[in-house]
Amino acid sequence: MAPTIHPFSRGESVQTSDIIKFVKKIPLFQGLQPSQVRELIVEGEVQAFSQDDVLCREGDENRFLFILLRGKLVVERKGTTIAHTEAVDIVGEMGITTDSPRCATLIAEGDVVTVTIAKNRFNYAIGLDAELAATIYRNVLQSSFAKLLAMNDHFLDHLLGGGFGLATSV
Repeated sequence: MAPTIHPFSRGESVQTSDIIKFVKKIPLFQGLQPSQVRELIVEGEVQAFSQDDVLCREGDENRFLFILLRGKLVVERKGTTIAHTEAVDIVGEMGITTDSPRCATLIAEGDVVTVTIAKNRFNYAIGLDAELAATIYRNVLQSSFAKLLAMNDHFLDHLLGGGFGLATSV
């Protein structure tokens, strides 16, 4: 039986193997062996957040990577909601790999459970395995590119739809 790493919410417990099954669905972990995913997961801590809890604030030092196991997060930038993210997803991968400050504020929308990995523990884990590090960085790049394309599409849709008042047709 896999070891319990921390209590889940409402008296449940989470097994490392259960978390690995969840997070294998996340693009950041694509191409990793279960043992490599485990190397990262065991460096984290399962945390529970309640409605309106702030996980991090825009502009803060990026010290944690959040793996969203349960619930939804509101993503705000300059006080405006720019996105929602829900389980199973990951937040903070860009900042933790590039040393950039938080680009948005994350707020719990209802009950939220994460595996929170501190930057120093993340760096320790990937420092032990060059293949793991290369795969993680490649996946961060691919994920960032996909997000950039999606934002460009959203921007163009908004622009062409008259949402910014700059253009209504092309």
